[in-house]
Amino acid sequence: GYVFDPQINYRPTSYLTLSGGVHFERMNEDTQWVDNIEGPSSTQYVFGRIQQTTVGLTARINYTITPTLSVQIYAQPFVSAGEYGSYKALTNPRAQPYAAQFSPFAYPGNPDFNYRSFRSTNVLRWEYKPGSALYVVWQQGREDVADYGRFRFNQDLGHLFGVPADNVFLVKFSYWLNM
Repeated sequence: GYVFDPQINYRPTSYLTLSGGVHFERMNEDTQWVDNIEGPSSTQYVFGRIQQTTVGLTARINYTITPTLSVQIYAQPFVSAGEYGSYKALTNPRAQPYAAQFSPFAYPGNPDFNYRSFRSTNVLRWEYKPGSALYVVWQQGREDVADYGRFRFNQDLGHLFGVPADNVFLVKFSYWLNM
């Protein structure tokens, strides 16, 4: 497997900062734990080969409108899909070579997954008098899971925005007392 995780920060003016990044990871693992199956006299430890792809995008904007008023925006779409196959049970944990520790296994389940999420946070900060501030925050989260391991970033992300969102609104008010 491999990981690719570049990021960029750009400050075109003293009052605006833009940053973003891409996280891309591809994993192929031959012995990924899948499940424990309880039998009448023993437990079968089931492993499989997983092919997993993960992509996350991160974007941030910091904008200072005036010295006392600013906006911060953060957004992150994320998709991860994993497809399992070549199931095997751990039958002889001390055997050499390593591959001799496992025997083929007819796993009856479907552990494949396609996980999608989108998170965003928007913050408005207003310092209405020195030492006193008002924060207004809106956070949104969307999340969806499917039982297939196919990875198609555009399609998966498109389906995500059809999922109902969890929205949180917060207001924080602080007042500095000078006594």
